[in-house]
Amino acid sequence: MSLNADGKFLDRLIPSLISAALAVTVAIGGQALGFWSDSKAIDKAALASIERLDKEIAEMKVEQRAARMGADLDRQKLAELSADMRNVSRSTARIEGLLDRVLMPTPPRNP
Repeated sequence: MSLNADGKFLDRLIPSLISAALAVTVAIGGQALGFWSDSKAIDKAALASIERLDKEIAEMKVEQRAARMGADLDRQKLAELSADMRNVSRSTARIEGLLDRVLMPTPPRNP
């Protein structure tokens, strides 16, 4: 059988190519539309995740700032308590020294 036996090869080829091109275009367009809608959903999910992470980071920064302020206050109180303890220790040492002098028996005098 000859391909162009009836002389209508081009008459059949062109509509076949057009329909094949149209089918490929529709298939590619459908795939593109599906990809676009999937990417749109993924973009929304990514945006929600980014917003959630930004919120968590902001909350952590606030917590860190509060923790640093608390630590500064604790260091200040510790320094004040250390100073008070040094004063109490010095006062106690002075009182012990005075008590030792007062309560120590006086040695007998040799005439």
